Formats: sequence, C-alpha cells, structure tokens
Amino acid sequence: MKRTLVIIKPHAVQRGLVGEFLTRFERMGLKIAAIQVVNEQPEFWERFYPSDEHWYENAGRKTLENCRQNDIDVQERLGTTDPAAIGRMVMRWLVDHMSSGDSIAVVLEGNEALRKVRAACGATLPNTATPGTIRFDYSTDSPTLANDEKRPVYNLIHASDPDESRNGQSAVEYDIGMFFPHR
Repeated sequence: MKRTLVIIKPHAVQRGLVGEFLTRFERMGLKIAAIQVVNEQPEFWERFYPSDEHWYENAGRKTLENCRQNDIDVQERLGTTDPAAIGRMVMRWLVDHMSSGDSIAVVLEGNEALRKVRAACGATLPNTATPGTIRFDYSTDSPTLANDEKRPVYNLIHASDPDESRNGQSAVEYDIGMFFPHR
C-alpha cells in the first residue's frame, strides 16, 4: 500500500468542494488515513513549497510562455522578464493565498495511490487539464487571469509529487511530515 498527501486549497474549501474531492478519492478505492484542517502562517508555507532557483526559474518560464502564447507584454504586466524574479513573485502569491484561509490536508492510502491521485487531480494548470480530472472539472481559472490579478492559479488541490525529493527524502514523505509528523 502506498500513501500520498493532498491539500485541498483555501479557494476550494471556500467553494464547498471538500466532500466532492474526498468522495472521488474514496470511490477510487483510496482510504483516508489522516485528515486535518490547516490554517498556517506564511512561514509554514514557505517551508512547505520548494524555494530553490530551479523552482523559481521553472515557474517563471511557464509564466513567460503563457504570456507569449497570449500576446501579453510580460514586462508591462509584471515589471520584469527575468524568469527567476517572476518565479519569486508566483511563490509569494502562492504563500499569501495558502495562508489566507483554511485548507484541508489529507493522507490517502491504497494501491497505486501516488499515481492515481496525480492522475485524478490533472495537470497543474487547469486550462490544460484533461476533462474528467478535478482541476478541469472544477477550476474556472487560467494563468492569464491569475497574472492579471497578480495571484497564483487557483488549481484547487495540491498532490505530492512522487518524483521530487526535498531535504534528503521523497517529497511525499516530506509533505506528509509537515502536517502529520508522527505518521
């Protein structure tokens, strides 16, 4: 049995989608092993999310590409074209959003839990997610709108990445340990 962590983000909690998402996971044969309401300060979220140059550059490049595809003057919109600087902006927006209200942290267990949860959530950007995924079916957001409003993309849910590592451990175990240190 594998386990993973999902976080139902503040905008999804505010919209009343918690039960809908948990029901989807349970119908997939996954068990809720731990669950809690989370309302943390920005410092917690700064520790939770990756904050290295690679993450900043990657987030900034995605933003630059989206702006290019939509004929948006990124210099005018965000005041810079530097991918790392844009990535730092995106991280600040994300931390501010995650500390703005309640989230729900859930450890899910089951056969193929990591793969199933990532597939059920869909692509990080809702406008590129596949129909039938949580992000496609429930998000109404896009990178263009998020950049216009200077906030993160409201993609509803975080699912731990089984291919990442942080502080010498898998991102999944790191993520779980942040919310459930004794699990």
